[in-house]
Amino acid sequence: MIILSIDTSQSASVALVDTESGAVLASEQADDQRRHVEFIGPALAGVLSNPVRPELVVTGIGPGPFTGLRVGIAAGIAVGQARGIPVRGLLSQAALAEELRRRSTDVDGPVLVAADARRREVYFSVYEASDVSLAAGPFVAKPAEVDEVLAEQGFVLDMSADAAEQPGAPAAQAAPASLARISARLGRGVVLYADELGISEHPELVDPRAQYLAFAAARELAAGRELDEPIPEYLREPDAKSAPVRASALK
Repeated sequence: MIILSIDTSQSASVALVDTESGAVLASEQADDQRRHVEFIGPALAGVLSNPVRPELVVTGIGPGPFTGLRVGIAAGIAVGQARGIPVRGLLSQAALAEELRRRSTDVDGPVLVAADARRREVYFSVYEASDVSLAAGPFVAKPAEVDEVLAEQGFVLDMSADAAEQPGAPAAQAAPASLARISARLGRGVVLYADELGISEHPELVDPRAQYLAFAAARELAAGRELDEPIPEYLREPDAKSAPVRASALK
């Protein structure tokens, strides 16, 4: 299947992918997290100049900041309507889990994917490394609260390996046997908050990239799982609030 994929949940990216052959036909990646509007139009024009026509549009639905996230989703819906092809959504963090699976064959078990949610918070999910299926999440919390949320879901963010690498550090308490140990941590949120979440085993995997979102979407379809509607997953209210309606004194 030829998929046009778009993600603007962190830094923005666009890709055209042949998921059957595994070929990335065209891709564009932004350099920062904020210029989504300026990036998306030229990036789409460049990627869609490829003569191969997409059969499906997949947009990353977050979680992510309100403004950036809706830019990518709106662009994906516009392309779908213009070309008469379906538009579906997928949680953006699946792209990072998919990239990890393709890069590292030695990762087994649940992996933590954490993104920068600003306000000194992170968006995070747990994926199974073997098939990139969602095991828990997504959630939003302060970094220091992530381990508590994970424990409620049956997982433990075992920091013992990180503690053992610190000279003079006291021995870390062993993880409870009843909880599944997180086997890898990745994403911008982990890089930003290593003290609370531990050191990322894959610091090069920071933001979702559109080509891996397409591969993750193809994996979902092949497993018989339906993709989501292109509806943003914000997890919290936007910073901007509507102005209160004032009663008029005029009669």
